[in-house]
Order: sequence, then structure tokens, then C-alpha cells
Amino acid sequence: MSLPSVPPAPRSLGNGIHTIPAPLPYRKPPWVNCYVIETADGLILIDCGADWENGWGALLGGIDSIGRGDRPVTDLIVTHLHPDHVGMAPRVVAHWECRFVMHHIALKTIPRYNDSAATEAWMAGFAQRHGVPRDLLSTVTSMGPRPDFMPLLSEPDVVLGEGDTVELGEDRHLRVLHTPGHDPAHICLRDSRTGILFSGDHVLPRISPVVMYADEFPNVLDDYMRSLDRITDLGIELTYPAHGEIIDRGDLRARQILLHHRRRLREVTERVELADVTAWNLVGDLFRPHLSPLDQRLALLETVAHLDHLAIAGRLVDLDRDGVVWYRSSG
Repeated sequence: MSLPSVPPAPRSLGNGIHTIPAPLPYRKPPWVNCYVIETADGLILIDCGADWENGWGALLGGIDSIGRGDRPVTDLIVTHLHPDHVGMAPRVVAHWECRFVMHHIALKTIPRYNDSAATEAWMAGFAQRHGVPRDLLSTVTSMGPRPDFMPLLSEPDVVLGEGDTVELGEDRHLRVLHTPGHDPAHICLRDSRTGILFSGDHVLPRISPVVMYADEFPNVLDDYMRSLDRITDLGIELTYPAHGEIIDRGDLRARQILLHHRRRLREVTERVELADVTAWNLVGDLFRPHLSPLDQRLALLETVAHLDHLAIAGRLVDLDRDGVVWYRSSG
């Protein structure tokens, strides 16, 4: 069952929480769920969407339609550093003069987010090292001009860490859970009154969010799986994700995603036991054919994250052959 391409209407979820689905300027995902929480001082906005007029209109119209257009947004909390969540931050901050809030690791990763040319150059070298043929390199790694929906970002006004709280008033707060994996700066927020988890992209109802290799953060897949374990250990129930419908049992969905990655690790191990491989060899085995260049990049990054996890665990060995990384079974 596919999601409809037209976002649903904004609505109240109770407990002073509202959702505003903001359309995105590409086919998938078609929108992001922005959440608004009422406080005594104004409104807290969780995620804001990509920066384009349709998204901005949906955000303004949504706040007005839930009857809160006369109240200021005091804080924009962004769950992670991807343009469908943070792209509109400069416009939101300028319009409401609100605080821009992220996890403190964003201070380290925003410079790369802002430097498209450096990111593309890094991706070209990464793809070549992991076996992308020379005649496909340009197609797979070229990102084109920086899109207008992804303006440059300033540093957050407020940075948060694990266990920090965002006060909502009346003895109620949001507690920060640092949940790296999909992005190093990813956070979830748990409502102290209701137990509801705002999960960003960490736990989604229909898909497993991409887990991308990053030079600066060793073993991102291990980070992600440990972060999922936290959700299961906490017994998280009602979960408000950034994409798709509300999840009744976040802990059960987290367990399903964990099983997906454990199966994928087993698939990778079995494939490498047959013969040495490059990551690009595996992309064709693990993912559907005819991927777009963007999906090819994401598939390669996720495949290397799985291979890297297995190599760090000692189950695979990585070998340099004329500047290309090959993987061999340690057995």
C-alpha cells in the first residue's frame, strides 16, 4: 500500500499537540510531519520541512487552521540535519525570531551540510574506492547545483545533549534521547506527561530509514541498532514519526527494524563467504534494479555501513587492491 501524494490536513492530536503535514518538493517522501506543541509562552515546532513556497504556505496555514496563528513560535527543534527536516529553518527563525535548537553534534556536521562541492568531491572519492566503475562515477556521484529548498544554515542558538529537557510548563517537558544512526545528530523527544515519542526518522512506520556510512563516525550501523535497542528497552508505545502515520507501539516497530538489519547483515555475510566483493558488487545483489542516481548513492552508503560493521566485528576483512576496497570473509 503506497502513501497518497497529497498531504492530509493539519489536525489536533490532543494534549496540546498538533500535526501539520508539510509537502516536500520531490516524490518521496511526499511530505514531512511537523509537530506543534502548545506551551504557556507560545508554540514549539518540531521539524519544519524543506524551504519552498508550498511547504511554507502549509506551515503558516496549518498553524492558523489549528487556531494558534496569533501565538508565536518560540522554539524550532530539528530532529536531524536533513533538508526535509531543517531546510526551512532560516525562514522560520527569521519570521518568528525563535530559537533554533538541535543536538550539539550538529555544530560539527553543519559545515559539511553547507558545503555541497566538498560533499560531492568526497562522494566521488568514496564511490571510486568502493568499486563504482569509472564510466558510472559521474552519474552516481554528481549532485548538480545546490537546490533552492536547501539554504545554508547558521549554527543552532541552543544545543542539546542526551537527557536534556525542553520545558513545556506546568511540570511538563520533552526529554532528549540522542539516537544516532540515520544522522549523527539525530534526536527523539519524549513527552513527560503522555510518554509519547516524537521519533523523527529514527522509527518510521513503513520503511527502515537509510543508515549512511560517515568517515567521522565509525560504525554508524552499530550506533543505529543500539539506538533502536533503547526504544525497545524503554517500552515506547505511542510514537509520532516524521513521515507516515502514527505508530501505536514504537518498541515493536523498532524491533522489526532491528530484525531487518540483522537479516541484511546475514545476507551480506553469506554473499561475502561465496567470493570477495566490493560494496558496489553488493548493491546490485541487495537492492532493486534501476535505482535513480540518488538512490544508488544512498544504497552504496548503506551497504558500506553494513560491511564496515561486520569488519569492525571481525567477521570480514577489508583489503586494498589498487585503491579499491574489497571485502573477504574472515573465516
